[in-house]
Amino acid sequence: MTILLSKTIFRNFIRNLLLVALSLAFALGLVEIALRIHNPFGFSIKGYKIVLPINKNEVIHHESWSKLDKTVHLHRNSLGFRGDEPPKDWDRSLSIVAVGGSTTICFELADNKTWVHVLGEKLKNDFPGVWINNAGLAGHSTFGHIILMENFIVKLRPKVVIFLVGVNDTAVDRENRVDESLYQGLKWDSFRSLERLSTALADHSEVAAAVLNLKRHFFPKITWAPPTRELDLKNAPTQEMSPATKAAMMEDFLEKYPRTFENRLKRLIRISRDHQILPVLMTQPALYGNCEDDVTGADLSKIKIREGINSGFYWDMLDVLNGVTRKVAKEEQVALVDLAREIPKSSKYYYDLVHYDNVGAEKVASVIYRNLLPRLVREFPQDLRTAGEK
Repeated sequence: MTILLSKTIFRNFIRNLLLVALSLAFALGLVEIALRIHNPFGFSIKGYKIVLPINKNEVIHHESWSKLDKTVHLHRNSLGFRGDEPPKDWDRSLSIVAVGGSTTICFELADNKTWVHVLGEKLKNDFPGVWINNAGLAGHSTFGHIILMENFIVKLRPKVVIFLVGVNDTAVDRENRVDESLYQGLKWDSFRSLERLSTALADHSEVAAAVLNLKRHFFPKITWAPPTRELDLKNAPTQEMSPATKAAMMEDFLEKYPRTFENRLKRLIRISRDHQILPVLMTQPALYGNCEDDVTGADLSKIKIREGINSGFYWDMLDVLNGVTRKVAKEEQVALVDLAREIPKSSKYYYDLVHYDNVGAEKVASVIYRNLLPRLVREFPQDLRTAGEK
């Protein structure tokens, strides 16, 4: 009798559990359908193979840094970019997206101090309806830029895309691990953490995406920046390179990389023009090079980049790629902002060998504004401020 009663209780428990599970699945299905019909959580475009950290807030602390704000707030909008949400009157706005690596995203700078934001503020004086977003992704080369353009930005259809290229393409002939992170898919690696799993699921479910976005909004990630990131030029480790070593390494570099880099730049231009987007190319400036820092007097050519390579040779490689960027811009008649030649090699503009501090970001934005404004005025006169506008 006791055994029979236990079996009955167990069956009822299983039946009730299944009923709850089915009810929950039915409710989630209804919510999923409702969100697919109308999603109230902001403007978003889902790329087929894109993973972007949408609606994400981060707080970065620089307690021991001298050149950056002690606390930095970084917000990514519903597109996964830094900047304002897309305007409702999209077609009437001068829409600009900046694409690049860490020197574009400016991860260690506050939202209102990146060169992209400062450039937007300057452009508002001439184009009151300007909308500019920062689509920089740390570590991405032109391989990653192509993926981002083909699977995401062409769907957004901004009027202008600015490409800051070169620094992540030295000695790169295929997608690096960071570029490959753009590819979406629910795979075994997705189960390594709850964050990865929820991100993978969010690409396929509006409910999962909504939950992930709310979590990112209300529970920002807090990062304590390591004290070693800010470079001390006077005490930086050095690396000697013989002329023979430099010559051999440069010969290998020239044989493998500039031509493929050129092809990728032309592909970015072609993708842009095929979708009626105005491409703008920019060369990559850097602190390192074959000169001395005007602030510290440090030799900027012998700083150790990695084993066997110093900063002087690294600049030689980057300078070759910057030359390719200039060549492609001229041949394709694309607007060029030559930051590499216009930003002085001075540590007052950088907190390490390549990343700008607040002063540097302001300088970069000013140079871009001065060079780009005439082209924008010529291409988009309908978006200019009228005499009656303040």
